[in-house]
This record gives sequence, C-alpha cells and structure tokens, in this order.
Amino acid sequence: MERSLAMRQAACAVLAACLIGLLLTVLELGWATWRERGKAAALVEQMLDLVEGSAATAAWNADDGLAAQIGASALSIDAISGIEIGMSPTEPLWARFRTDAGWSDSNPGTSQPGALGALVFGDLALGERLLYRPLPNGRAEPAIGILRIHLDMRRISADYIAFVLSALLGGMARNLLLGLALTLVFHRFLTKPLLALEQAVEQIAPDNHDKKARLTAPAGHEHDELGRLSGRINEMLDRLDCSQQMLRQLATRDSLTDLPNRALLNERLDHALARAGRVQRGVAVLFMDLDRFKHVNDSLGHELGDRLLQAVAQRLRHTLRQSDTVGRLGGDEFLIIVEDVSDPKEVIQVADRVLTALARPLDLDGHQLQPSASIGISLWPEDGADGRQILRCADTAMYAAKAAGSGCWRMFSAEMTGRAMARLATEARLRAAEIRHEFELFYQPTVDPADLSLRGAEALLRWRREDGYVSPADFIHVAEETGLINPIGEWVLMEACRQAALWRQVQGDFTMAVNVSPRQLADAAFPDKVQRALSESGLPPALLTLEITETVAMNQAAGDFIMLRRLRDLGVGIAMDDFGTGYSSLSHLRRIPLTALKIDRGFISTVPGDVAIAATVLDLAQRLGLETVAEGVENEAQRQWLQHQGCPLMQGYLVSRPVPADIFSRHFLQGVPLASSG
Repeated sequence: MERSLAMRQAACAVLAACLIGLLLTVLELGWATWRERGKAAALVEQMLDLVEGSAATAAWNADDGLAAQIGASALSIDAISGIEIGMSPTEPLWARFRTDAGWSDSNPGTSQPGALGALVFGDLALGERLLYRPLPNGRAEPAIGILRIHLDMRRISADYIAFVLSALLGGMARNLLLGLALTLVFHRFLTKPLLALEQAVEQIAPDNHDKKARLTAPAGHEHDELGRLSGRINEMLDRLDCSQQMLRQLATRDSLTDLPNRALLNERLDHALARAGRVQRGVAVLFMDLDRFKHVNDSLGHELGDRLLQAVAQRLRHTLRQSDTVGRLGGDEFLIIVEDVSDPKEVIQVADRVLTALARPLDLDGHQLQPSASIGISLWPEDGADGRQILRCADTAMYAAKAAGSGCWRMFSAEMTGRAMARLATEARLRAAEIRHEFELFYQPTVDPADLSLRGAEALLRWRREDGYVSPADFIHVAEETGLINPIGEWVLMEACRQAALWRQVQGDFTMAVNVSPRQLADAAFPDKVQRALSESGLPPALLTLEITETVAMNQAAGDFIMLRRLRDLGVGIAMDDFGTGYSSLSHLRRIPLTALKIDRGFISTVPGDVAIAATVLDLAQRLGLETVAEGVENEAQRQWLQHQGCPLMQGYLVSRPVPADIFSRHFLQGVPLASSG
C-alpha cells in the first residue's frame, strides 16, 4: 500500500508537538502544585501564629467567652472551615465548624475536595499547635491546651483544579496548533520540493522521456541539500546512460571482433525484411563458415585462432558495402545481410568478392595461413517468409557448400531441404545406433602378392540395421559433421585393437589398420586414446597402423604435422590411404612421419594395361623407405604384376571382401577355404 511522506511527517510533527507540550505542561503543573501547597501551608501557619497568644490566654483562664471571640474572628476567613481551642487534646474549651447548613459545634468531618485536591492538599487540611502559659519573657512548660485550625479544602483546591484543567486544555490546543504549524513549514520547505523532484523523475522514466533530459533543482533550493540531491540524481542518470550504452554494446556486439552478434543480427534482419516489404526489394542472407578453423585452433592454439577470426572480420568489413551488415554468429560462423537485391547475380558477386578477399594469404606470427570459407545463400521472399526461415535455408545451403569442397558457395534450393531432413534423420539414428550397439567391424585381409600369406587386416566400420547393413558412405560424413565420429572412432579403435590382440595369439604378429577421421586428428586427446586402446588390449604399437587420407595429411601441414608426430612417437604406423588422388606436395611428403603408402584402386584397375602411375608410386615408396599396399586387386593379372614389381602387400576382392570377425577368423586363421564359407 502506498504511504505518504507528507502524512507521516504531519503525524510525526503533531505527535512531537504533543509530547513536548505535555512535558512542558507537566513541568508547569508541578511548579503550580508546589506553589499552591506553599500558599496553603503558609495560611495555616499565619492563622496559628495570629490566634496562638489569645487562645493560650483563654485556655489558661478557661475563658470560653474569649475563646468564642477568637474563633469567630478566625472563621471570618473563607479558607478556614473550623477552629478548636481545648484544655487538652480530649478536653475542648470551645469549638465551631462551618457546614453547608450553617455553623456546628461538633466536627462534621473533613470536607471532600475531590480526588485531585485530596491528593495535592490532603496533608494540609488540619493545622495543630500546643498552647503554653504566656510569660513576659517566654512561655512556661508544660502545655496548657491545644489549638486546631481546619482548612476548607474545596475552596483551596478549586482554584488549583481550575488551573489544571485550563492548563491541560490550553496546552492541548497549543500543541495541536504547533504541530499543524510545523507540518505546514515542513511541507512548504521539504515535502513539496521532494514531491516536485518525484514528478520530475517520473517525467524522465525510460519509456517516457528524452534520454538527455535531466532534473532541475526546485526553486529556492538550488544551493541546499535538495539542489545537491538533484545534482546527484543527474550524475546517476549520466552514469546509468553510460552503463546502458555499455550493456547494449555487450549485448549486441561480439566482444572478439566488435561485429554485431546473433541478437543484433536477428534484429537487423527483421528490420531489413520489414523495409524490403515496403519498398518491394529483395534481401539476401549469406551464412559463412570458415574451413578447417578447428584444426587451426587445435594445432596453433586458441589465441592464434582468435586473431584469425579478427583478421577475417576486418577483411569482411573492407569488402562489403556500407549498406550491408556483417556479424558473427559464434565460433567461426559469420552472417552477411545484403539489402536492396534486385537480381540473384548481385548476391553471387558479393559471395565471390568475399571468398576472394578471404583467400589472400595471411601471416600470423610467422604462420602462413590461407583462410577459406563455405557460404550458403538464401533469398527473401523466395526461400522463406521470415528471418528464421531465411537463416535456416542459408544454413542448409552452407552445409551443401561444405560438402562441395572448401572455398565455394551454394544457393539454397528446395532439394537441399530434403537432404537436410535426411541428414537430421541419419544423425538421430546414428545417436541411437551408438546406444544400441548397432555398429560392427568388418575386416579385409592384407596379403603378400607372392604367396597370398596373411600379413594383416584393415578394420572397416559397418552399421547393422534390421533391413541390412548401411554403407559407410551414407553415414560417415554425417558423423564427421556432427562430431559423433569421435566416440564412434574411439570404439572402432578399441575394438580393432582388442580383436587384433586375440588373433595375434593364434596367427602371430600381423598388422591391424584403422582409418582415422579429420575430427579425430583434431582432438588433442587422440594420442592418449590410442595409448589407452593399446594398453587395454595388450597389442604392441608396431602392429597398429593408422590410415589417413591425403587431404587430412595436407591439412596437418599447417601445424607442421604435430599430431602425426605425436602418434608416430607412440610407435604406431602411419599410412596414407588412396595416395595419388589428392593434392599431396612432394616436399610435404618427405616431412610427413609416414610408414606406408596405399596405392588407390583406381591406379591398380588399369594394371597391367597402363602401369605408369602404379609403377611410379611403387618406386617413390621404395625410394622413401615406405611400405606399399596396393588396394582394389581383383584379378590374377594384377597380382602377378604386383609380385613382379616387388610390391610387398595387397588387398582386394581377389583375396576377400571385408567380412565379419567370425568369418575372417574361420577363413584366414583356421584355414577353411574361401569357397566353402557360404
């Protein structure tokens, strides 16, 4: 409930005035009581002094006539209600008392002055004095009589009570008037200016004011506490405006690149769409993701990764028009909003300009980097009715650009939505497959071309479903994009090492090859996982070969092959798979810590008709001291050529397709012929 300062101030002022007035009244009444009691006591003493001598003579002479004269003279005073002259306290000589009905010779009782009079004057109602025989130079002992004078307490207390009542009533009226006067003074000089300040503050509320409006001190209070309070409030408003500006900066700007963040980008996109609806122009959204940024972070460190993001942001600012908006969504994702689009070609030109600008080499602390990005493009209103749909379409197109290779863009199309939905469904099924243990390893043997003796095996992942096995080509890329490849790859590594250790007890030493994905190599903890798989299985490191593609190997070049060297230090082998199909640099090939090259099946398929590339790879491997494995050997002529060239190892359908572990064990370890495998 709202409480008024003015009302509380008035109540406090009246209460304070009443309490102070009451205290003054009590002091005044105390002084009056002391004064009136003194007057009554003095009256008694004066009458006793006046009557004492004559009363002593009457008592000594037992002269009741003289006593009567003395008494009548004393009773003429209104304040005296009775007088007694006695020979002794119990032997009266003469007595007379004033009553309401007249005079009485007997004491009618003490007059009742009321409670207040009795309280104040009760002990003064009777004055007594002993009488002695008078002598010229003194008095003679013993006492010869007694004199008693009775006061009329009603008469004495009447004036006192009237004074008390008038003092109380007058004091109360005075206190109330004083309280009201204080209230008016306080209201005039305090609450009224405070009310004016309150109304002024209300006028500059955040939702109803010019942000630069400030308080003005109440008139007449420019240099007192209220004036200083107004100044302090204005200072607080200045600091509040500054804080709000900083908070908005933090809330709407990316702290690393100072570009608009996701919240501000959404706001500007909504504004751009609203404006485009009015002017009947198009809007384009470019969703950009840096290629291989995680590898830079993991191999060169997060500090260098942050500097790369800052450099990319700077290039985007310089490349785009003032009317375009560029911001950072988070991580290595950026968003570009292009307004006033009349032709999709304009957006394509923007995307090409951005990719060209990013492709320029970048030197960061001596590290030569060549950034690239994948861009997905969506258009309004063709691809969606609102900002959320446009962003989702641009995101989908960006994944299509990623799939097409680094440094390219893709426009959104309706077919991409179907692929995106299929990808989401595959991702969901993959997560469930990991929980349900639906993954299985198949093994393809590696043999000596000369005698087909078993030298090792390659572990290949298969996804077992109720309707059969899913091809790795249909799910590995999804697992790679979503990061599921890390837990799946770790399981493959553990299972392959375990199986190889079991077969080693029967077959003796032979090599187990396991494919490794780019995300696994980007994981700083991957060498520890390899070490744990070897330790738990008991497999010697020399019997494990990790297979990487040419593309993965070249991506490692930016980090000077640090991860590959760490793996090689464990003692495991490193084989380059599908050699000759990528963009290997021979200078890099000498620096990569490889132990083997695998000739791609495409080069073996032309043997023995066209042997130029296959023979070159074999010769290169021999000169580099690397072991060579020929993939995709499907006929006897190919085997014979490899044997003649001195190729040490081969694998392919001529020997066996990839098969489950139990079939592999039965055919290649127990010697059951392949023809009877059924």
